[in-house]
Amino acid sequence: MAAMNINKNQFEQLLQGSKPVLVDFWAPWCGYCRRIGPAYDALARELGQSLEIVKLNIDEEPRLAQAEGIEVIPTLILYKEGKAVDSIVAPESKARMERFIEEALAK
Repeated sequence: MAAMNINKNQFEQLLQGSKPVLVDFWAPWCGYCRRIGPAYDALARELGQSLEIVKLNIDEEPRLAQAEGIEVIPTLILYKEGKAVDSIVAPESKARMERFIEEALAK
C-alpha cells in the first residue's frame, strides 16, 4: 500500500503507537518531493509491516511542520517511542532511504 497522507491528529496518534513511524514532510508544489514519491511509496509497501510510513503535507499542517523544525522539503524523520530519532533531507534514492531507516532504527 502506498504511503498514506496524514494530518496532525493522525500524526499524534501514530506517535503513541508501538511501531516506529517514518514521516515524509512534503508539499505538492515541491518537484523533488514528487520525484522521490514513487520510491517512498515502494518503501511503504515493502516495510509497512514493521513501521508506519506516512506523508504529511506541510501546506496543510504548517504549524506542525514548524514545530518539528522542517526548513527544507522533502525531510524524512523517523520517530521511535514518540520521539524523533533521526532525519534526512532530500534523499537521493530508495537505497539511501533504506540505509537511513536501517541506521535510524539501530539508534
